[in-house]
Amino acid sequence: MSISCLTATHPLQSLTVKLHRINQDKDILMYPDISPEPEQERWSVRKDAGNVTLVLKDIRLSDDGLYDCQVYKDWDCLNVIRFNLKVKDTVHSTPGSSVLLPCSEHPLQNRTEQVTWKVVNGRQSTDISQYAPPNKPSSSTEKLLKPLYER
Repeated sequence: MSISCLTATHPLQSLTVKLHRINQDKDILMYPDISPEPEQERWSVRKDAGNVTLVLKDIRLSDDGLYDCQVYKDWDCLNVIRFNLKVKDTVHSTPGSSVLLPCSEHPLQNRTEQVTWKVVNGRQSTDISQYAPPNKPSSSTEKLLKPLYER
């Protein structure tokens, strides 16, 4: 995943890039790197064609949150980009196998997040309550299955 923070003519080496996680009030990345944290190994900064870009590899559900990307030249703040990173959990299965779809809520949270289950086949996704398996020749001995979301 990459996020553009600034289009600049300055060389990347002359800029300071700071990534701050707002919901944890924590600095995640400082470029140039002055105090490496284990979490910083997944974040990097690059400059391509004038764009200063944050790059995150190995995205995790725990990365979900609100962030600020601040770009400085000396003591001048050139730009601040605030973004909300939403990470979707994906479950893969093989045809005909059973799958446990995890769904949990934080016990101290006073609100319920909306949860949507979809069956994804290639680039097409179908709400699980609307999903019908591909048509098969019917036989009189075949029993009717409950909808997928009830199974």
